[in-house]
Amino acid sequence: MKTKKLYYLITIEKEASLSKAARKLSVSQPALSKFLAGAEVRLGTPLFQRSDRHLTPTPQGCAVLESARKILDVQDRMMSNIRMVSGLQRTTIRLATAPNRGAMLYSQIYNRFSRHFPSVKLGLTELYASGQAEAVRRGQVDIAIGAGDFSDEVEDYAFAQEEILVSLPAAHPLASAAKIRVNNLKESAFLLQSPEHSIRQIADRLFKEAGISPLIVFESGDVLLLDSLMHQGVGVGFVSQAHVFPSQDVAYRPLDPPVYQTLHIRFPKGHALSPADCYLIRLLMEERLSDPRYTAIHTKKLDTFTSFLKSVPDQDFLPQPSDSGDTPVMVRPQDISFDTEVLRYILGIAEEGSLTGAADRFYLSQPALSRYLHSVESLVGTPLFNRSHNRLVPTNAGIVFANSARNILQLEDDLKRSVQIFPGRIL
Repeated sequence: MKTKKLYYLITIEKEASLSKAARKLSVSQPALSKFLAGAEVRLGTPLFQRSDRHLTPTPQGCAVLESARKILDVQDRMMSNIRMVSGLQRTTIRLATAPNRGAMLYSQIYNRFSRHFPSVKLGLTELYASGQAEAVRRGQVDIAIGAGDFSDEVEDYAFAQEEILVSLPAAHPLASAAKIRVNNLKESAFLLQSPEHSIRQIADRLFKEAGISPLIVFESGDVLLLDSLMHQGVGVGFVSQAHVFPSQDVAYRPLDPPVYQTLHIRFPKGHALSPADCYLIRLLMEERLSDPRYTAIHTKKLDTFTSFLKSVPDQDFLPQPSDSGDTPVMVRPQDISFDTEVLRYILGIAEEGSLTGAADRFYLSQPALSRYLHSVESLVGTPLFNRSHNRLVPTNAGIVFANSARNILQLEDDLKRSVQIFPGRIL
């Protein structure tokens, strides 16, 4: 099995059409159709149902596709880890997000980003929105996502807004009100975010406009702690709609007039966004806007920027040695293909510690096995073995490769077993 063929199956699933998948893969439709038919014969089961020119995975196909995604994820991580331990070129994007919610956002987009750009390390810095623009300007972070005011010192795109609500104990006299004016809260005890928090800055502005001096009984930068105290009825607070956790202990009411805060993407002025930068920004925006509690903002400037982001290919091009040894050839992850039988050969070399022992195990000639090893080392871009006292000892990259090869081979076995649990297979 060649791992590139698994990418073909996943693309067919995604596009739900052989013609669209063929265009995406830059292959002819007859060739892709022949591949799919051959895969179904080899696995002994139909992988897709065909109706009205639309392809839908069968139950057997779903099982195969799940295994295929796992294999390709292992392959991507292997290539990324090999580059890291070998000291090959590696890029880092330093992302800044607000504490707590930002870390959750990072975890939601991390796998998707790494799958497309395995050579790019995604770092995380938690910063309140009030400090993000300065951190971007000073070059401490590359991209920031957060709320707050517009900054003209960086590239700043407000792309969404969320409503600010009042959080009141269920027993508060205004808990049943449809809307609440800030000056109606002047006798209330407040739980507020620390001064650097964007919602606290909005609250301070509202207090100033209403001409009141609030009684602040507690303030903290830990929004989870504040939320817990609000649910215990300690006081009144302000929360973004996207941070509401409904409870019978707390009532959330809109302000009159309504108040919103905007969500921004920020990066340095004059910075030429790389494909990885663009894909990351798209993921961040799409993830936030998939939450119905955020409302998209549309401006001519933002729409132009969004169109630009969509025009940039969302794929990583990895430096690989050329045949001449001069200028590296740029290869996409989906173009990297390992034959799993060859993975067994390389794993055998690692286990035997010699080409001779592995050749005997697999009934191959030593020159043939040597050619297989050379082709794999050329593909990953670094030696997998060093010679020591007539033995082949895996390099750090070789150790990573061997461990990943074991995982891929195990997943391949799981894939083959998965199609056997479905009775009544049709060839």
